[in-house]
Amino acid sequence: MWFIIQANPRFWPLGRLSNCHAFIMYLATKIGIINLIYMDSEKPKTILVVDDEPAIRLGLAATLKRQGYSVITAEDGNDGILKATQTLPDLILSDVMMPNMNGFELRRQLGTVASLASIPFIFLTARSASEDRVLGMREGADDYVTKPFVIDELLARVEAVLRRVHTEREHGRQLGKQDAEADIEKLRREILQNFRHEIRTPLGNIMMSLEMAINHKFETQEEQNEFIRIALTSVDRMEALVSDIILLSDLDQDQINTIRQSIHPEHHIIVPAQKRLQRYDHKGINFVQEIQAAEPIFAPRKEFTQVMVNLADNAFKFSPQGGKVTLRVKSTGNGGAMIEWEDEGPGIPITLHDKVFERFYQVSQGDNREHQGLGVGLTTARAIFASLGGDIKVLDREKGCCILAILPPLKPEDIVYG
Repeated sequence: MWFIIQANPRFWPLGRLSNCHAFIMYLATKIGIINLIYMDSEKPKTILVVDDEPAIRLGLAATLKRQGYSVITAEDGNDGILKATQTLPDLILSDVMMPNMNGFELRRQLGTVASLASIPFIFLTARSASEDRVLGMREGADDYVTKPFVIDELLARVEAVLRRVHTEREHGRQLGKQDAEADIEKLRREILQNFRHEIRTPLGNIMMSLEMAINHKFETQEEQNEFIRIALTSVDRMEALVSDIILLSDLDQDQINTIRQSIHPEHHIIVPAQKRLQRYDHKGINFVQEIQAAEPIFAPRKEFTQVMVNLADNAFKFSPQGGKVTLRVKSTGNGGAMIEWEDEGPGIPITLHDKVFERFYQVSQGDNREHQGLGVGLTTARAIFASLGGDIKVLDREKGCCILAILPPLKPEDIVYG
């Protein structure tokens, strides 16, 4: 008996198998009389067999396992949806005529679920009318096999569908890889071009201003001081750019400083912000401070101040002429605080509330940008606060923009200095 099973099962038309034959075939596979021939791939493909007839279901499972496939069975459409959701098979073989939910309805239901809609689907049915074939294809089937069928033909169709899907997915991956490489190259060019602009502009101002201050005679000291002031402003701009790049490098190397030191709102937030506001004197911005810091605040001092300056710069940069920027600081106890920067600018659409924290996001808007900067300020700000267990997020506002920085209370394991 075992020799017959081993030699001939692929030639049995399962549509005509008796329950006895199907059970013997299933039992032989389970106890190892039939040797499984696994495919060359590292992981066998998983096939879900959905059929309400136990003989067909068991016989198909045994045959497919013998070919090296991993097989899951379901007894009807409802069970098929459950098993498909749980296992995400590589292919589904389903009978059409089943109680509760037929094969066509099963395919329709799977098509409404994003993770299941693309699973290849083959209908198995005794209905051979052309209109049934057309309906099967319209429902999204990849193939349609009528009963009774020869196993060799069914296996060939399964292999063909899997091979075609693999080819299509591989082609899609190649196209996706090419698109990603093109996007990276575009972003690289934008970053380099913008970085060159960010460096050359202040550097040119520094060289020109110092040359004028040294080599030219001025009628008044105020004239000379103006050129020196321009040079110092440009030095400040370059220093801020270099600091952002260094901080970005520290983030990439997982070297963020988390030692928390005492923070004085006047010294470490307001004064640095007012210094940055000098860049925007021409706007006439009204800078309002609302400070409620009765309890001490603790954070990595240098990094915290740099984050505050970057948030202040964004608020000043996007404020309209004569607009108001409001800084709110509220201590929350045990070293924690809530800091808000609110402006009256164009605001950030809700769909971009997370996008703006992506690295170089502003740069990726193209070369002709209205505002300066590399687009890493919010990236580094969120990373620094996240390293302390906090967060930075954009709050919903009908008008303007409000950025909330959440500094959590001290934890027992935190290192505190000064």
